[in-house]
Amino acid sequence: MRVVDAEGLDAASIPRIARELGATTGLVQTYFRSKDELLLFAFGHLQDLVRERVAAILSEDTDDSLDGRLLRVACVLASADEDAQDSEGRVWLAFLARAAFHPVLRERHLAGAAEIRDRFEEAFEWARTHGQVAGDLDARAAAVALGAFVDGIALQRALEPERVTKDVARRLLHDHLARIFTG
Repeated sequence: MRVVDAEGLDAASIPRIARELGATTGLVQTYFRSKDELLLFAFGHLQDLVRERVAAILSEDTDDSLDGRLLRVACVLASADEDAQDSEGRVWLAFLARAAFHPVLRERHLAGAAEIRDRFEEAFEWARTHGQVAGDLDARAAAVALGAFVDGIALQRALEPERVTKDVARRLLHDHLARIFTG
Protein backbone atom coordinates (compact mmCIF):
# COMPACT_ATOMS: atom_id res chain seq x y z
CA MET A 1 0.00 0.00 0.00
CA ARG A 2 2.88 2.38 0.73
CA VAL A 3 4.19 2.07 -2.82
CA VAL A 4 0.75 2.74 -4.33
CA ASP A 5 0.25 5.73 -2.03
CA ALA A 6 3.66 7.22 -2.77
CA GLU A 7 4.04 6.40 -6.46
CA GLY A 8 0.73 5.12 -7.86
CA LEU A 9 -0.36 1.74 -9.20
CA ASP A 10 2.01 1.83 -12.16
CA ALA A 11 4.96 1.79 -9.77
CA ALA A 12 3.64 -1.24 -7.90
CA SER A 13 5.64 -3.79 -9.85
CA ILE A 14 6.75 -7.07 -8.33
CA PRO A 15 10.42 -5.95 -8.16
CA ARG A 16 9.42 -2.62 -6.57
CA ILE A 17 7.22 -4.34 -3.97
CA ALA A 18 10.02 -6.82 -3.26
CA ARG A 19 12.41 -3.92 -2.58
CA GLU A 20 9.84 -2.29 -0.29
CA LEU A 21 9.50 -5.54 1.65
CA GLY A 22 13.23 -6.20 1.75
CA ALA A 23 12.62 -9.47 -0.11
CA THR A 24 13.69 -10.92 -3.41
CA THR A 25 11.58 -10.70 -6.54
CA GLY A 26 11.51 -14.50 -6.61
CA LEU A 27 10.04 -14.66 -3.13
CA VAL A 28 7.25 -12.23 -4.04
CA GLN A 29 6.60 -14.22 -7.25
CA THR A 30 6.13 -17.31 -5.10
CA TYR A 31 2.92 -15.71 -3.86
CA PHE A 32 1.94 -13.56 -6.85
CA ARG A 33 2.57 -14.73 -10.42
CA SER A 34 1.75 -11.35 -11.92
CA LYS A 35 1.30 -7.70 -11.09
CA ASP A 36 -2.45 -8.19 -11.56
CA GLU A 37 -2.53 -10.87 -8.86
CA LEU A 38 -0.53 -8.62 -6.56
CA LEU A 39 -2.87 -5.66 -7.13
CA LEU A 40 -6.00 -7.77 -6.68
CA PHE A 41 -4.60 -9.02 -3.39
CA ALA A 42 -3.78 -5.48 -2.25
CA PHE A 43 -7.25 -4.23 -3.19
CA GLY A 44 -8.85 -7.16 -1.38
CA HIS A 45 -6.74 -6.37 1.67
CA LEU A 46 -7.86 -2.73 1.60
CA GLN A 47 -11.50 -3.83 1.31
CA ASP A 48 -11.06 -6.26 4.21
CA LEU A 49 -9.60 -3.55 6.45
CA VAL A 50 -12.52 -1.24 5.74
CA ARG A 51 -15.07 -4.07 6.07
CA GLU A 52 -13.64 -4.98 9.50
CA ARG A 53 -13.87 -1.39 10.72
CA VAL A 54 -17.46 -1.08 9.49
CA ALA A 55 -18.45 -4.42 11.04
CA ALA A 56 -16.89 -3.40 14.36
CA ILE A 57 -19.01 -0.23 14.44
CA LEU A 58 -22.21 -2.04 13.52
CA SER A 59 -21.69 -4.84 16.02
CA GLU A 60 -20.83 -2.65 19.01
CA ASP A 61 -23.11 -2.96 21.99
CA THR A 62 -23.47 0.74 22.72
CA ASP A 63 -26.17 3.29 23.31
CA ASP A 64 -25.10 5.05 20.12
CA SER A 65 -28.07 5.98 17.94
CA LEU A 66 -28.50 4.47 14.48
CA ASP A 67 -27.75 7.78 12.80
CA GLY A 68 -24.63 8.07 14.99
CA ARG A 69 -23.48 4.63 13.87
CA LEU A 70 -24.20 5.43 10.23
CA LEU A 71 -22.19 8.62 10.60
CA ARG A 72 -19.26 6.63 11.97
CA VAL A 73 -19.55 4.10 9.12
CA ALA A 74 -19.72 6.89 6.54
CA CYS A 75 -16.64 8.48 8.10
CA VAL A 76 -14.73 5.19 7.76
CA LEU A 77 -15.73 4.95 4.10
CA ALA A 78 -14.77 8.57 3.43
CA SER A 79 -11.39 8.24 5.21
CA ALA A 80 -12.64 10.73 7.78
CA ASP A 81 -12.67 8.60 10.92
CA GLU A 82 -10.08 8.95 13.66
CA ASP A 83 -8.12 5.88 12.50
CA ALA A 84 -8.02 6.83 8.83
CA GLN A 85 -4.88 8.00 7.15
CA ASP A 86 -5.05 10.29 4.13
CA SER A 87 -3.20 7.58 2.24
CA GLU A 88 -6.22 5.25 2.39
CA GLY A 89 -8.23 7.57 0.19
CA ARG A 90 -5.42 8.02 -2.31
CA VAL A 91 -4.92 4.26 -2.57
CA TRP A 92 -8.68 3.71 -2.95
CA LEU A 93 -8.77 6.36 -5.69
CA ALA A 94 -5.89 4.70 -7.55
CA PHE A 95 -7.68 1.36 -7.47
CA LEU A 96 -10.98 2.96 -8.45
CA ALA A 97 -9.44 4.56 -11.54
CA ARG A 98 -7.96 1.21 -12.57
CA ALA A 99 -11.27 -0.57 -11.90
CA ALA A 100 -12.89 1.40 -14.72
CA PHE A 101 -10.77 -0.60 -17.19
CA HIS A 102 -10.04 -3.83 -15.28
CA PRO A 103 -13.04 -6.21 -15.25
CA VAL A 104 -12.06 -8.25 -12.17
CA LEU A 105 -11.13 -5.19 -10.12
CA ARG A 106 -14.34 -3.50 -11.25
CA GLU A 107 -16.40 -6.53 -10.23
CA ARG A 108 -14.80 -6.55 -6.77
CA HIS A 109 -15.33 -2.81 -6.34
CA LEU A 110 -18.97 -3.08 -7.39
CA ALA A 111 -19.55 -5.99 -5.01
CA GLY A 112 -18.11 -3.99 -2.13
CA ALA A 113 -20.17 -0.93 -3.04
CA ALA A 114 -23.33 -3.05 -3.26
CA GLU A 115 -22.60 -4.52 0.16
CA ILE A 116 -22.33 -1.03 1.65
CA ARG A 117 -25.52 0.17 -0.07
CA ASP A 118 -27.36 -2.92 1.22
CA ARG A 119 -26.24 -2.15 4.78
CA PHE A 120 -27.36 1.46 4.40
CA GLU A 121 -30.71 0.34 2.99
CA GLU A 122 -31.26 -2.09 5.90
CA ALA A 123 -30.47 0.71 8.34
CA PHE A 124 -32.90 3.11 6.65
CA GLU A 125 -35.63 0.42 6.59
CA TRP A 126 -35.11 -0.16 10.32
CA ALA A 127 -35.17 3.58 10.98
CA ARG A 128 -38.41 3.94 9.02
CA THR A 129 -40.15 1.19 10.99
CA HIS A 130 -39.01 2.85 14.23
CA GLY A 131 -40.10 6.37 13.28
CA GLN A 132 -36.61 7.83 13.02
CA VAL A 133 -37.02 8.87 9.38
CA ALA A 134 -40.01 9.92 7.29
CA GLY A 135 -42.53 7.15 6.75
CA ASP A 136 -42.36 7.59 2.99
CA LEU A 137 -38.55 7.47 2.79
CA ASP A 138 -37.37 5.35 -0.15
CA ALA A 139 -34.72 3.39 1.71
CA ARG A 140 -33.04 2.15 -1.46
CA ALA A 141 -32.79 5.62 -2.99
CA ALA A 142 -31.51 7.05 0.30
CA ALA A 143 -28.89 4.29 0.46
CA VAL A 144 -27.73 4.96 -3.09
CA ALA A 145 -27.59 8.70 -2.39
CA LEU A 146 -25.62 8.23 0.84
CA GLY A 147 -23.19 5.88 -0.92
CA ALA A 148 -22.65 8.39 -3.72
CA PHE A 149 -22.23 11.25 -1.25
CA VAL A 150 -19.68 9.27 0.77
CA ASP A 151 -17.78 8.37 -2.41
CA GLY A 152 -17.69 12.03 -3.43
CA ILE A 153 -16.33 13.07 -0.06
CA ALA A 154 -13.76 10.25 -0.19
CA LEU A 155 -12.69 11.47 -3.62
CA GLN A 156 -12.31 15.05 -2.40
CA ARG A 157 -10.47 13.87 0.73
CA ALA A 158 -8.04 11.99 -1.52
CA LEU A 159 -7.47 14.93 -3.87
CA GLU A 160 -7.72 17.88 -1.48
CA PRO A 161 -7.12 16.68 2.09
CA GLU A 162 -6.07 20.17 3.17
CA ARG A 163 -9.43 21.60 2.03
CA VAL A 164 -11.72 18.67 2.78
CA THR A 165 -10.27 17.80 6.17
CA LYS A 166 -11.60 15.03 8.38
CA ASP A 167 -13.56 17.65 10.34
CA VAL A 168 -15.11 19.12 7.19
CA ALA A 169 -15.99 15.65 5.91
CA ARG A 170 -17.55 14.66 9.23
CA ARG A 171 -19.63 17.85 9.30
CA LEU A 172 -20.87 17.30 5.73
CA LEU A 173 -21.78 13.68 6.49
CA HIS A 174 -23.48 14.67 9.75
CA ASP A 175 -25.54 17.34 7.97
CA HIS A 176 -26.57 14.91 5.22
CA LEU A 177 -27.73 12.30 7.73
CA ALA A 178 -29.50 14.95 9.83
CA ARG A 179 -31.68 15.76 6.81
CA ILE A 180 -32.71 12.08 6.64
CA PHE A 181 -33.11 11.31 10.35
CA THR A 182 -35.94 13.67 11.19
CA GLY A 183 -37.78 11.55 13.78
